[in-house]
Amino acid sequence: MAQKSHAAALRFSLLISLALHPASGAAQEGALVWSATGSASDMAIRTGLALDMPGRPRFGAESTLRVSTRTDAGTVRPPLRLWGEVTVRESDVAPSSLGLALDPAAGAARAALRQSRAVTDHRLATLSLHRALEAGRRADGDAAFVVRQDVRLAFTDIDAAVTGGIVMDNRAPFRAELGLEKRLPLGVSLKAILSDLAHEPAASINARFERQW
Repeated sequence: MAQKSHAAALRFSLLISLALHPASGAAQEGALVWSATGSASDMAIRTGLALDMPGRPRFGAESTLRVSTRTDAGTVRPPLRLWGEVTVRESDVAPSSLGLALDPAAGAARAALRQSRAVTDHRLATLSLHRALEAGRRADGDAAFVVRQDVRLAFTDIDAAVTGGIVMDNRAPFRAELGLEKRLPLGVSLKAILSDLAHEPAASINARFERQW
């Protein structure tokens, strides 16, 4: 019970810091990496260092806290995962990066190659493609292979976007989803998602804080 109270207090303090601290611009890139996202049900935080050298290597630690519910015990002992990322191609049109995530306690690890490509860039809207190929080891020891493909249509004037994506996982059925995202002041984003279109469609709406320092 004391561990649950400690996790809840930590999550509450992080939510307060998200709400009170202004978000820094995406163009400001320093040696320290500090980002956090939060919602009514969870909180994720990432810290690390970025080296000023070709590829801009980034590495550090991250953790996630979940709220306890009637069906979920929530986070009792906050997990600690290690992460690393390097830019393999710097481009305004099609940048790509290679990332690595390691969970020492669970024995899970995963490498991911990600690429973004701007298809059209108009004054009112931008169409882009996002791909990711992930491979590694799951916590139960099985191999993990995941392919993601997303299309994003962003409307600059209203700070909103429509997204569509598919996910192919060697341990799960093919999934497809549609989403609508709207960014609000103070770093809040609202997302409406229609998921699992190929099997049993389900709709959800959530709000999250997002901060980067």
